[in-house]
Amino acid sequence: MKVLIVAPIHSPIVRSLIAALKNAGIELIVASHDAANEDGVIDLGPCRSMFSYLCFWKINKLVKEHQPDIVHAHVLNHYGLMAAFQKKPLLVALWGSDVMLSTKTGSFIKRKLFRVINWFVLKRADFIHTSGNHVAKEAENQYREVNKKITTFYWGFPLPELELDLLNSTYQKLSDEFELTSDKNIVFPRGLGSVYNPEGAAKIINYLITKGILAKRLVVLRGFANDESVRKFASLVDIDNITFINRLLSPQELYALYKNTYMHFSIPHSDSLGGGVIEPALAGSLPVLSDLPSYRDFLKENDGLLLADYSSAGLDIIYDKVTDTSEIDNSLALSRLKSKYSIDSVVASFNGIYQKMCTSK
Repeated sequence: MKVLIVAPIHSPIVRSLIAALKNAGIELIVASHDAANEDGVIDLGPCRSMFSYLCFWKINKLVKEHQPDIVHAHVLNHYGLMAAFQKKPLLVALWGSDVMLSTKTGSFIKRKLFRVINWFVLKRADFIHTSGNHVAKEAENQYREVNKKITTFYWGFPLPELELDLLNSTYQKLSDEFELTSDKNIVFPRGLGSVYNPEGAAKIINYLITKGILAKRLVVLRGFANDESVRKFASLVDIDNITFINRLLSPQELYALYKNTYMHFSIPHSDSLGGGVIEPALAGSLPVLSDLPSYRDFLKENDGLLLADYSSAGLDIIYDKVTDTSEIDNSLALSRLKSKYSIDSVVASFNGIYQKMCTSK
């Protein structure tokens, strides 16, 4: 089986997906914009604007050259659009905001344009997958036949676990670089892009500091945020007072950080079920989540807190949990979590889709 994956290669979840599928013996061709310096990835050129995704002939050329059995395109109105004009079976990954936000934000013309693009790609796709039931439902609102060809499952990947000596040395290096405290961290892992609600993160941080929580325990990851987003966030909190990690961390560094984390926040305006929720949870951290459908579904089966509002009463619940010193054995819950969100489980889901698409050609 040969699969052409067209996706943003700089996204950690895409890198993990590629590694896992290759390890499972699936032959992959990978293409992405801005991949000139990426080994084993076909560079589609720089992505300068939305118009870059209209260069569909680049995908058509790759399909003709490599003859994949399936084209697996990520982000409905980005690579999904780019891959919609070739004739091989098309699997499209919905990432959340491509469905939930693109048709509802911006100018009237922009909203209508994305509505047409989404409808077209959803209609063209032979099969679709996403991580959130609410995303699947919204996709069905945009093209009513979606329910016949969509499946919902979490497709993120756990971070690589480290042996104790390497875990300790990796965390010590992080502590030296960023002056982490000896207390368990409280982490905001999603970055500072507007969809991840940095204003909400700032409210939580400022509130916890006023309640006496040591500022250096509050760890904010920059992620892929641009300089302007960092400046806006710095106007909302004393960024020099907290622990601000101003670079991307490696998977090993993230795992070491999360193993020394008590609580993490994923409070975006829109999301399916991302690695920012699952990865720290798999390391034993307690998730605090915004009131989104996919997050509510997650909390029906797993430990965590739902942050419905930013009132003093809502934030006091978080503070009380941070300062709760009682010991709770969560080993059984963590075992269930690891079983459901394992690499083997995710790969099996994709293998099932690929096999189904190959046999129905």
